[in-house]
Amino acid sequence: METGQFMLHAPFPPSNLTQVFLDFDGTITRIDVIDELIRRFAIDDSWREIEVHWSLGRIGSEECLRRELNLLRITEEQLRVFLDDVPIDPGAERLFHLLGELRVPVSILSDGIHGFIAHILKMNRISPPPIFANQIQHRVDRLSLMCPLSSETCDAKAAHCKCASARRVTEEGRTVIYVGDGRSDICAARKASIRFAKGTLASLLSQERLDYFNFETLNDVAAIFERHWIRGEVSAA
Repeated sequence: METGQFMLHAPFPPSNLTQVFLDFDGTITRIDVIDELIRRFAIDDSWREIEVHWSLGRIGSEECLRRELNLLRITEEQLRVFLDDVPIDPGAERLFHLLGELRVPVSILSDGIHGFIAHILKMNRISPPPIFANQIQHRVDRLSLMCPLSSETCDAKAAHCKCASARRVTEEGRTVIYVGDGRSDICAARKASIRFAKGTLASLLSQERLDYFNFETLNDVAAIFERHWIRGEVSAA
């Protein structure tokens, strides 16, 4: 079955009238980069309690990330080696190539770190699209979080308010497609016209009875785009 629990009611829009927003950690990458970084380089296991507070909604992702990054001790060389080995989704290159060929505007909306994202994409020979994410300062072996895209009115209390970023860069007249997998994606996904989801995001959308396309890898996303935009199996809006 192509879609999630609830069927899409509107025709799939043509490529020249769409805009795609992609999550990064767990969507473009096969792991959550910050989670894995913390597991490997935190000075103790107190991050586990922080994660519990975040998962229960007691703190937002900004406070969660700030406290967890404070636990890290990692040199610039250790960080580079770690980022070099981050595995990406097997369909990432195919998806970015397709969107580039069709000239579909695409941006990455992430609650992760801008520099990490750019490094990982370049290591995998993918030209980075516009990236909207948090930033860090790296001094000796310590990382500190900077959140230039946070918002006091963010419904998700996120370090990066994805909804606000999406609003700023959505081009007039284009249908928004959102692709993601996690809790930080729910607010922006709600506002998208078409959603691709897996993991926590898929569960949350199902709970809210919002329709979505299931995907396991970005090959699944690219295949649906190709079917609608190249082979034209569904009439355009």
